[in-house]
Amino acid sequence: MESQVPEKKRKNRAFTTLERYLVLQVMWSWLVATPILLVLLMTLRVSKIMAQAAAGQIPVEFLWSLIWLKVPAYLGMVVPMTLFFAVLLAFGRLYQTSEVTAFRAGGIDIFEAARGVRWFSAVVAVLVLLLVLFVTPWAQTEINRIHDEINANANLVGLTAGRFKPISGPNERIFYAEEISVDQRELQGVFFYEALPPDRFRLITAKSGEMFPDKSGDGKWLVMQNGRQYSGRPGDADMEIVNFKEYGFLMNLSKTSSGEPKGRAIPLRDLWDSDRLQYQAELQWRLSLPIMTVLLVLLAVPLSSTSPRGGKYAGMIPGVLLYLLFSNLFNIAYGWIERGQIASWLGMSWIYGVILLLAFLLYWREGVVLLSRRRRE
Repeated sequence: MESQVPEKKRKNRAFTTLERYLVLQVMWSWLVATPILLVLLMTLRVSKIMAQAAAGQIPVEFLWSLIWLKVPAYLGMVVPMTLFFAVLLAFGRLYQTSEVTAFRAGGIDIFEAARGVRWFSAVVAVLVLLLVLFVTPWAQTEINRIHDEINANANLVGLTAGRFKPISGPNERIFYAEEISVDQRELQGVFFYEALPPDRFRLITAKSGEMFPDKSGDGKWLVMQNGRQYSGRPGDADMEIVNFKEYGFLMNLSKTSSGEPKGRAIPLRDLWDSDRLQYQAELQWRLSLPIMTVLLVLLAVPLSSTSPRGGKYAGMIPGVLLYLLFSNLFNIAYGWIERGQIASWLGMSWIYGVILLLAFLLYWREGVVLLSRRRRE
């Protein structure tokens, strides 16, 4: 008899068939909604990067890296929202099809049966926590590094066929090519001019050429084939002319730095140990996303309550309005903390209190008092 007691307790802790069913309903809705909303939000970002690449402001080799590295930041913001709406949609469908009425007729409380969904939200919150605290800062740091490299190579970005391109540096340099490949690697009809101190110059023309980055990352190699170099002093008849089959040189480019990490690129260790108001605001904003993931699910369960005639989307409109309200409150609180207009110990916790109070009122409206029920058990 004694050996059966632990097994009985384990069964009480296990999720019921209904709880697993509700988790699956929410999970599938969430898995469908998340990539759809992510694609919609990424569309503007992708179109902007594509436009910059078409204008030659971003090299083609960095195009997809800049796009994919932005995904973690968007995911951290999208996941809490899509999970909130997934719960509203899944439970709204149960009310609309009178399944909740059937559950209650069988003595099953839908709010207690949502225990599995609440545990699922906690698991998702952990994933969001890892995203915003570790993955997003790493991705933003990589984005900054790529932009530093783009800025360092800005002289050779935006090369357009048939146009003279001034190249900044210690000496005056001008580049020209009749034809340029899409990846700006293969060139045809190359012209290169450089002023040499104190009062000399060199001018190179070639039928074709190739441009590729140096392995050290300090610049780009310009290798020209079947050309001619002119060098001398302006106005002098004495000109040195050299024909060559292949001639290349390294165009050194000074790299810039984004400086001190800012915003999403700040590592967690710097945020945690800092007394700077900007860092405290950033840390509390990052922590708010996983906390919101759990609180919004807790709020969504009673908010989805509706009559069969109300439709499964009845809770979506108030859900959207509440989400927009809370999002704006977090943005306002971020600014207050950053400017020192609110105590850092209070931070964004007052918003959590508002959500919990609203959830309590919604549960109370449905006749559910979770604490007293647990005590009776």
